[in-house]
Amino acid sequence: MKPRYFIQTFGCQMNAHDSERMAGMLDALGMEPTTETSEADVLLMNTCAVRERPEQKLYSELGKILSLKNTKPDLVIGVAGCMAQREADTIRRRVPEVDILLGPRNIHHLPHLLRETWRRDKNSPFADGLDLECDPTPATPIRRRSSVSAYVDVIFGCNFNCTYCAVPSARGREKSRSLDDVLDEVRGLRDLGYREITLLGQTVNAYGHDLQRLPDNSRVDFALLLEEINALDSGLRVRFTSPHPMYFNDRLVETIADLPSVCEHIHMPLQSGDNECLRRMKRTYSIEKYASIIDKVRARMPGVAVTTDVIVGFCGESESEFENTLTAMREIGFDQAYMFAYSPRHTTESWNWPDDVPLQTKQRRLNELIAVANEIVSAKNRAQLGATHEVLVEGVSDKNAARLAGRTRTNKLVVWEGDLATTPVGSLVEVKLDAAFVWGLSGQAVRVVNVAPPSRTILELTMV
Repeated sequence: MKPRYFIQTFGCQMNAHDSERMAGMLDALGMEPTTETSEADVLLMNTCAVRERPEQKLYSELGKILSLKNTKPDLVIGVAGCMAQREADTIRRRVPEVDILLGPRNIHHLPHLLRETWRRDKNSPFADGLDLECDPTPATPIRRRSSVSAYVDVIFGCNFNCTYCAVPSARGREKSRSLDDVLDEVRGLRDLGYREITLLGQTVNAYGHDLQRLPDNSRVDFALLLEEINALDSGLRVRFTSPHPMYFNDRLVETIADLPSVCEHIHMPLQSGDNECLRRMKRTYSIEKYASIIDKVRARMPGVAVTTDVIVGFCGESESEFENTLTAMREIGFDQAYMFAYSPRHTTESWNWPDDVPLQTKQRRLNELIAVANEIVSAKNRAQLGATHEVLVEGVSDKNAARLAGRTRTNKLVVWEGDLATTPVGSLVEVKLDAAFVWGLSGQAVRVVNVAPPSRTILELTMV
């Protein structure tokens, strides 16, 4: 029987894709996945350090699995991701049974670290991949979780120094993949039948600033990358996350609006609707600048959906500053918002500042913000009733086996009666919307636009 591995993932889409890469490399070593920790020979926890809760969850999960070491002494336990990079010393002290620490820039070193672990004395130190100067761009095998939608890394790291953010200390400085490498991966995904790709980067629209100019002396930037992908196949659905307002210039707005492949959905973090709070966060833009970008996007793409991230209770946030955030939420009108209460992160600038907004106040503000956001989202979804949208079939609804689920080009979740026998995963279906909820919409299938070929296995190993 082949050795088995188990990977548990916390956090963002970049972490999810890092886990796909780790799974692909383990497959290439002759291993196979398992859904049971008790069956695993290699157990990896891919961690997030953006908020406090995922950190607490890691130690809780490690506590549950450490007993496996008693019955399976050769079990390899690894901690990967942002916490491994930023909290290595703490993990070493609290959980000495961990064998491997693997930072986000060192994912491609996993096979080497595993071989090193298998060879070494179990009483010797951890195997570490924690080099923040490491080039993160080498290609690896990937075990994709979906046969229809795929993540594609385009830029790693972040050059901003937001005072609350742990990402730069975990993922290092920005490093773009070459234009040819990204296009080769997208071309390969298209040839395998993928219908949708999501371009990933902590500041995705900073792509290309560190690359050499092209032979005609033109500059490589994110707009050019979108143009080149569209030239490969204008029928692809192209998404991206997360752009920063500083790099969201008029050229990018026009490019997004003009390209048929780029979906009508922009996710751009706001974080606060108050300029003084944004200044303390070192976000490098004003609320007026942010709103002007959204106005330009909506003027060129009237049906675009705009989503965001918001933090409440940041250091020094006054009641009037919070009220400005509520005002911004109402005036901009987001289609969805991911909202969090601030928690101090080790290695960030604000770690040393007074966390002076009481927990009760943070929770009250978060609840108020969620209520306002849900009201806006519900109204925006109700406004879609009676409209017909093209939906990409992603699978059977989690809550009703008689319904299919998928997303519109604006990234709204839609469910409708149907079955995979007639409309397999990857098919395009026009759905007339007849009910709206906070989580999305439901409707009736009007027409099958395109039937996908019989689905490949969801966990397919692809090489990039």
